[in-house]
Amino acid sequence: MNSSVTTILQRRRFLQCLAAGACLPLAAQQPYEHAGAVHRGNIQPWFHPAALGLFIHWGPCSVGEIEIGWGMFKDINAPNPYWPPEKYRALADRFDPRNYDPNKWLAAAAKAGFKYAVVITRHCDGYAMWPSDFGDFGTKQKMKGRDLVRPFVEACREHGLKVGFYYCPTDWTYCPKGWPYAGFPRRDPNFNSYNPLKKMGIPIHVDMPQAELQRYFEQYYAYVKGQVTELLTRYGKIDLLWWDGYDWPNEVDLHGLEMEEYVRKLQPEIIQNDRYVSWRGKKSQGDYNTDLEAKDPAGRPPGDWEQCEQICVGWSYRGPKATCKPASYLIERLARDRAWGGNYLPDFGPLPDGTMPPSYYAICAEMAEWMKHSAVSIYNVDGGPYPDRSDCPITVKGDTWFVHFLTPSQRSATLKNVGSPKSATLLRTGKAVLWNKEGDDIVLVPAQSDFTSLDDVVRVVW
Repeated sequence: MNSSVTTILQRRRFLQCLAAGACLPLAAQQPYEHAGAVHRGNIQPWFHPAALGLFIHWGPCSVGEIEIGWGMFKDINAPNPYWPPEKYRALADRFDPRNYDPNKWLAAAAKAGFKYAVVITRHCDGYAMWPSDFGDFGTKQKMKGRDLVRPFVEACREHGLKVGFYYCPTDWTYCPKGWPYAGFPRRDPNFNSYNPLKKMGIPIHVDMPQAELQRYFEQYYAYVKGQVTELLTRYGKIDLLWWDGYDWPNEVDLHGLEMEEYVRKLQPEIIQNDRYVSWRGKKSQGDYNTDLEAKDPAGRPPGDWEQCEQICVGWSYRGPKATCKPASYLIERLARDRAWGGNYLPDFGPLPDGTMPPSYYAICAEMAEWMKHSAVSIYNVDGGPYPDRSDCPITVKGDTWFVHFLTPSQRSATLKNVGSPKSATLLRTGKAVLWNKEGDDIVLVPAQSDFTSLDDVVRVVW
């Protein structure tokens, strides 16, 4: 057989083997991307590699140590001392963040591994954290025009974090001319939350001809668009806009495509999430998925996604007795999200004087120590073959798998249908990790003395 024929047959056998997935471990066939992944919209190349963002909720609600926005409702944490809504709004008269120093917040965040930060600019309570020329409730009216947004933006840039703005297009203090109470188009003047209304079969929104409802929305839309324009033109480049939905009926035309294109005109490289919709509507716009708020995915989500959740009981500051999840929890959640290709956005709430609680800095410090040895397993990685080929979450980069031992009770990890690795080492110490070959699998067996209370990561090179 001549050499050319031999080469052809060898190549054919290699391609057959590759198609069957039997030649090389999956790690050698990088990049790993699960079937069905779809990248939509205007997602920017920094977003997925960044992995970890910081969410910050605060405002007048912090004075009352109640939940932001939702603290306006009669049956939230009943009996609610800040109901009716006028009492909630009155908290703004006492909101004076005299010790506000986002530089300190974000210096700790940067050391802890946060790569972007998203701050509240306006929540559903309608309080604008900058001196807006639109609306009648914010720092322009209550704090002599003080701007709480600009120092945050400058601190992000000082510490190398991407800048994100949270903006909720819902405003429960909104009251169009001729309407007798705030909260339009909600029908309940007593400000009960949704659940009792749902249980009693009472519609949430007013009964009004659609044309008239749309006319009211056009007035409201001008207000929203005006504030968004200010946010996206006053502070230089903004990297992310975190919408949080409309409390308006589904049949109202929210001008979704128009707003999305308008935002991109003002900030061509901005990322927008998928929440510029009615809360009860279908999410069909935006650049990434936010459905996994404070809940675990049942399986690997398709496309680009982010999980946000509150860390200290509520989204905003809930008082000195509020307990926070430990750093070990945040690291575990981050590792699990990365193993399925997602980002993690944990939330903290500053005190009303503008300082962060001590628990925030303690968590950041512990995360910073972990990042010193294991950050490589989190950033610029792809999700790995978990759980189909491993009983531990895996992140992947090139020919390397990072195996995350998340629970102290798990003392070994089985990697299925793989060859023999070139090396296996514990990131924290650089110490070699023993492995055993069991048929087509290998079993990693770190020394018992090498386990800690945090995520112990083993680097496997193929």
